[in-house]
Amino acid sequence: MELSKDGKEELALALLLWKDFKCQGKVDIDFYKQMLALADYIGVREELDELIKKVLVPFRITMD
Repeated sequence: MELSKDGKEELALALLLWKDFKCQGKVDIDFYKQMLALADYIGVREELDELIKKVLVPFRITMD
């Protein structure tokens, strides 16, 4: 079964909302890895990457 472009974008949005729900607005690198791996597996990584660029604020990880 092939997903349409709209279907892929909706799945990518669902992944992003799932991340927000699970992380409660916090940055969790392990969960990001899990989300990206799932996006690769279901074939929506490109759509998720585009959505992340539009929605998420860039952040930097520093070690104190």
